[in-house]
Amino acid sequence: MVGKDIFLVGKPNSGKTSLFNRLTGMNQKVGNFAGVTVDITTGVCKGQQLSDLPGLRSLRSMTPEEKISRDLILSNPEAAILFVASGTSLSDDLLLFSEIADLQVPMILAINFKDELSKNHININIHQIKDLVGCPVLLINAKDGSGLDELKHFIKKSAHKVPSSFCRSLYEEVTEDGVENTYRRSMIDKTLPVDIELHESEFLKRQKIISSVIRTAVTKEEDSEHLGTSKKWDKVLLHPVWGLIVFLAVMYLVFQAVFAFSGIPMDWIDGAMSSLSSWAGETIPDGWVQSLVADAIIPGIGGVVIFIPQIAILFFLLGVLEHTGYLSRISYISDNFLRRFGLSGKSIIPLMSSWACAIPAIMSTRILDDPKERMAVIMASPLMTCSARLPVYTILISVIFPQEGGFFGAQGLMLLGLYLLGVVATLVVAWYVTKRSKIKGNQYWSLELPVYRMPNWRNIWTTVYQKTKSFVIEAGKVIFAISILLWLLASFSPKSQQYKEQAYAEYKATTTDATLLTEEAFDVEYSYLGYLGKGIEPIIKPLGYDWKIGIALISSFAAREVFVGTISTVYSIGSEEDATIVERLRNEINLDTGGPRYTLATGISLLLFYVFALQCMSTLAIVKKETGQWKYALWQFVLFFALAYVFALAAFQLLK
Repeated sequence: MVGKDIFLVGKPNSGKTSLFNRLTGMNQKVGNFAGVTVDITTGVCKGQQLSDLPGLRSLRSMTPEEKISRDLILSNPEAAILFVASGTSLSDDLLLFSEIADLQVPMILAINFKDELSKNHININIHQIKDLVGCPVLLINAKDGSGLDELKHFIKKSAHKVPSSFCRSLYEEVTEDGVENTYRRSMIDKTLPVDIELHESEFLKRQKIISSVIRTAVTKEEDSEHLGTSKKWDKVLLHPVWGLIVFLAVMYLVFQAVFAFSGIPMDWIDGAMSSLSSWAGETIPDGWVQSLVADAIIPGIGGVVIFIPQIAILFFLLGVLEHTGYLSRISYISDNFLRRFGLSGKSIIPLMSSWACAIPAIMSTRILDDPKERMAVIMASPLMTCSARLPVYTILISVIFPQEGGFFGAQGLMLLGLYLLGVVATLVVAWYVTKRSKIKGNQYWSLELPVYRMPNWRNIWTTVYQKTKSFVIEAGKVIFAISILLWLLASFSPKSQQYKEQAYAEYKATTTDATLLTEEAFDVEYSYLGYLGKGIEPIIKPLGYDWKIGIALISSFAAREVFVGTISTVYSIGSEEDATIVERLRNEINLDTGGPRYTLATGISLLLFYVFALQCMSTLAIVKKETGQWKYALWQFVLFFALAYVFALAAFQLLK
């Protein structure tokens, strides 16, 4: 069973997970907004097993993650509690502490953010706090490790020995009818319903006791410079109009920075992979091994690693926004707006998580209290622009919008537009689901705004490394396998070599030099891959696509980012060996018109197709897992594909 020894418990934004990482040496994603901890992670400190429980607001909380924490606490009376409280919101945190103290389990109270207390000119007398709550109390800073040596000592020596006596006078009270406090009794008997509300009179009594503790042990200056600065920022960032404008401006700068700062390393990687492919073609003797390495393996790997700079930069910048507390402000200002679509501000967390990947975002909908809202987010979140779409977007935008001088340009604006279109589509689908769903709703939402903090750079770089590594490994495995499969399909044909040679001779006799294909490129059309692509060409031709693009569309149903690896492999066969991916696409000829294949109309059509199409088998699988039924996943697939086809068709026909 998880966590037989010590549970780390605390409200969201208390720094609990950062403390866990410090104590155990394990790494875990840490975010400065509610709901980031959705799993239970265990580690060892001073011979004791520590379990990091999901953030908890109350033992009566209703979200699946909070229910996990509540059930583990109630079902393990032998486990000790290391309660992590935020020093800047100690009054609120002590209310939860008092509920757990009712269970009479061994506890340690660790008051976090020692540095922020100093900035806010807040003084906490931990000796008085200790006398009032009746268990060990320590002042720590999980960010820099201050106070952790003493905490480790208590973990080793005292964690299992000192139950808290906090609020004992309250739960030992007897009502006028002579009946013991029902809340305390039901807690001890493990009979407390999940959705019970704390009686108003008991809540007021707890607040009275906690207020007395704060008045006795906590002193602060009224005009704290640090808090005053935060309030000034919030006047702008929480404003319903200016806050939205700032958010859009910040997002534009983030997306433009993805292009501006990644351009040089991407060009270097692209050129290096092209040179490596040329070297393999010259060094390895002619034959299938040479073709496999030069035309499949190297281009397939290049289709993954070329996007490492962009993905790393994106995750770094989003991590900075997350750790400073800005994303919580976005949740706050978005609540009134999202309610028009049947959602709450709390939905912004899984929705924005979809910018990384829809799979963890769909899993994180467990933090939502409202079952109807949760279903709406599950069904709509795959329309948010995930990182798998980013390689497709960036390669196509680079082809149809050449890089202009300066930091600002059409590329970043186009990328922002695609992200915003995904947001609009997500909200429309969410509204439709909430209107049509027969699931009973329960709209209740609360949010605790953390103070603004300097980012924890160690945690940000850890997150960047883990996310980038995950993309390379997970996407790389799929792209590598599909690159080999595509090479096999492109290298073999149902037609004999004699038939292909005769067909090429006839083709040369009737084709002008401007559109003449090399013999290798011509052979691809008669390969198994060519026949497969041409089989779907009548369906996709109205969108401006040819059979080669069709092959990329089919292969990318395994994962969207496979599109880049596919076109890299397909266009590397018979092309100039030193040409980069972007150059190959720009040089591709439309045999029907004699002009470039990737025109503005075709590029926009492809971009819109990938905005809407649900080309991710893993997402379909996780939707089935979270909803329990395949019908929801199939409904998503059909609806999104229809939207993709209609928008791509309209764009091409209007722009061609």
